[in-house]
Amino acid sequence: MYYNRTISKEFEELLKVNGKLRWLFDFVKNHNELDFLIGRNNSSEWVSVYRGLSRIISLSYVSGTTIRIDAAERYKSIIPALYGVKKTGENFSKEIEYLITQIRKDGVFDRYYENRKEGYFQNELSKIFGICGSDDTEFVIVDKEAVVGYDNQAAKDELFGNIQSKYKSLQKEISTFDAKRFGQNLEQKAIGNELDFLALDKQGNILLIEYKHGTNTSGIYLSPLQIGLYYEIFTSLPKKELDEAVIEMLEQKKRIGLINPKWKTPEKINGIIPVLIISEYNYRSSAKEKFQEILNFSKSQLGDNFLDNLKTYNYTSSKGLTSW
Repeated sequence: MYYNRTISKEFEELLKVNGKLRWLFDFVKNHNELDFLIGRNNSSEWVSVYRGLSRIISLSYVSGTTIRIDAAERYKSIIPALYGVKKTGENFSKEIEYLITQIRKDGVFDRYYENRKEGYFQNELSKIFGICGSDDTEFVIVDKEAVVGYDNQAAKDELFGNIQSKYKSLQKEISTFDAKRFGQNLEQKAIGNELDFLALDKQGNILLIEYKHGTNTSGIYLSPLQIGLYYEIFTSLPKKELDEAVIEMLEQKKRIGLINPKWKTPEKINGIIPVLIISEYNYRSSAKEKFQEILNFSKSQLGDNFLDNLKTYNYTSSKGLTSW
């Protein structure tokens, strides 16, 4: 297992002030609906531009003079000329503007941003605590769609697979316990391996943030299982390795400007805190009551200390984060 999503120095230089891709940084920062994701694994590194949950372009480093732009076929079909190998000094902002314009016209993409649900608020949170954040925010988002890497598929099957199986079994037990209240065949619901956000707060705590929209009732009340899985994965990493990776990622993003450069890096990393953020929660919903029931059931099966440091928040654009 490993976790460090810093991109190469060469790729970083292209995005920094006076870099040949700095125009893309400014373009994304000035478009409320867009956000960045930078990352790497053992085989590749990338800089992606997201609109809500949709990755509309992904740049990979080829050499000091060239990059490759890719995306899902549905985006490439809109404007094929945008994609492929480009010179690093080339400005293709007009092509991106055209792509965005066409996406807005297509109702198929509504669920990814325009409907003001998960994609919309994930994007808003990412920018408020990232590229558009102040120097004194309570926390900064260091990574999004955060995943732990594995040396090969066999290692992933053994390490991640065993943890995932435990939570799938727990889903099945919940169905058996009360299928009418919580749903049948819960074991068939996917539990992914991508954490919505990994953040760092002023006190030096790593925050493992899972996000849900208020209309996603079952997603909210089943979230203790998903959060528990992520928490177990990240706490399985050697602490020194995780701490160093988070600081390296933070500092790189500060150098680029994806996190406010004046945000003070904590002197040391302390603990890991699991967090649930819900946007626009409807307090007439049964989700909160069921959430607590699922959490209590999970504690009865996994131990009283299961997610004992979990923090929960409601988020609205007008009030920000408040207690849930």
